[in-house]
Amino acid sequence: MSDARAKEIVDLGDRLFAKKDPLNSLHQEIAENFYVERATFTTEAFLGKDFAAHVMDSHPMQARRELGDSISATLRPRDQQWFKTTTLDEERDAEPENARALEYVTKTIRSAIYDPRAKFVRATKEGDHDFITFGQCVVSVEESYTRDHLYYRCFHIRDCAWLENAIGDVDHLHRRDRMTARTMRRMFGEKVLHKSVKTACEKEPGREFNVRVICLPTEEYDYSKLRGDKKGGKKLPYMLVYVDADNMQCLREAPAPDFIYVVPRWRTISGSQYAFSPATVAALPDGRMSQALARILLEAGEKMVDPPMLARSEAIREVNLQAGSLTWADLETDQKLAEAAVPFNLNGDMRTGFAMRADLRQLVDNGFYINKLRLPQTGPDMTATQVRALIEEHIRNLLPVFEPMEHEYNTKLLDKSYMRLLAMQKFDPSRLSDDLSSANVSWGFKNPLQEASSRILTQQYREVFEIETQAMQTGVKQSSVNMDKARRDGIRGIGVPSTWIKTEDEIAADAKKMAQEEMVAKAAQQAATAADVGQKVGDAALALQQGGVIPPPGAQPAAENDNMRVEIPEDMFADEATA
Repeated sequence: MSDARAKEIVDLGDRLFAKKDPLNSLHQEIAENFYVERATFTTEAFLGKDFAAHVMDSHPMQARRELGDSISATLRPRDQQWFKTTTLDEERDAEPENARALEYVTKTIRSAIYDPRAKFVRATKEGDHDFITFGQCVVSVEESYTRDHLYYRCFHIRDCAWLENAIGDVDHLHRRDRMTARTMRRMFGEKVLHKSVKTACEKEPGREFNVRVICLPTEEYDYSKLRGDKKGGKKLPYMLVYVDADNMQCLREAPAPDFIYVVPRWRTISGSQYAFSPATVAALPDGRMSQALARILLEAGEKMVDPPMLARSEAIREVNLQAGSLTWADLETDQKLAEAAVPFNLNGDMRTGFAMRADLRQLVDNGFYINKLRLPQTGPDMTATQVRALIEEHIRNLLPVFEPMEHEYNTKLLDKSYMRLLAMQKFDPSRLSDDLSSANVSWGFKNPLQEASSRILTQQYREVFEIETQAMQTGVKQSSVNMDKARRDGIRGIGVPSTWIKTEDEIAADAKKMAQEEMVAKAAQQAATAADVGQKVGDAALALQQGGVIPPPGAQPAAENDNMRVEIPEDMFADEATA
């Protein structure tokens, strides 16, 4: 990139940052009340700074911290399978072969994001609190320079400015960064560095330079190189550009298959690409008031414990109220010493101040939805219908808080991670079913809210089972419900692993095997029955031979005894054979 082109794109970013300056002032005030560690929008941080030196009441910060920490605990619990891959087609997902393939994708992504080198937990924890406090955050999903694992980073909103496209998605972002000379040489190579950076690499490797990182659609950028086959392939949709802003020199121009940033926004208003937090908007007046009230209560309490003194100048030179101190008095005056210095009589009631403080804290908690976070308490005497009604009400109360986070935050994080892993060829094609090759991959989430919704399906199966059982007991011979389908949905509602559910082929194979086993058992039983009948026939024949009724084997019957021959009926042992 020429110096003129580098200056042009840096100037574009400067205009975006200048337009965003008033928002930085608002964010600074919000941070000073609720997120003092991030209160560097209009001021500079330094090592050893006491972030909360101006704070009188820490409750607003604690409320923000509780809601911010609840995002990961509720939507991304580390000890649970909090997301799953889905095609948004329940019947297709329910096919056991597809379910196993989707579960394989889920496990692969989970292993990648929780790789300690990916730093997913650290980046999302920072992003969660930015999202809660300022209504937005900026997280990047990138490949490591070794291309063997993902890498997540959260950036200060102060350093980012962005634009929306026609459908309201952020697809153009400028980011200000500070890089040391040694980092620049490692990332971009010494050949593209400015002379001043090369000199710093030798003498001051820790010296920092201003770098601009811009990710934008390719059609908005003057980039003529084509990526693809030798005949010229299709350009990738995005460009990632690094510019040395101090020297107006391009460091890297890299095509990208997707927008590398995730910019979730909580509550947006038409006409602005920046969002706001409904929690801090509602709680900011109460947060200001709580600080003022805390200062008043502190002063009032100090006056009650250590009241101001009233002394006569003729008798008392100076009243010293410190422990072990000495106060000099003039006893030549015609006054008693006890009357020479008396405290002011302050009859203020501190209970009014404490009641106001409790009310303000409740308002701050309500602003941060603290009163809606906890699951409702259920008792042993409650019916299943009552429990379900309570859970449904709890879900409705929390949807305004967590629903935007799932769609704007977690879904986009997983989309970027999936695309990056595809580009890194981390999926085994043989593990994916043919039915999913043409399906769009999306994400379902398992958290207390979704789990409660899924449990409703299981509860419905139980209720249907009770109804059908009672109907059978009253004489109804045919069920009006497909109980096999209902049972499968009930099992799926409790979230069992897909490997526990048999495929149609496995069910057919098991049925065939059971039929063969039944045939073998029946044949064995028939053989045993025939052997028993044969034994009985043999015993009867032996008894007739011993009685002389029939000749022994091989003997010829005497002619004169023909009149003694006994004809044995053919159906003599028919009953025993049948038995």
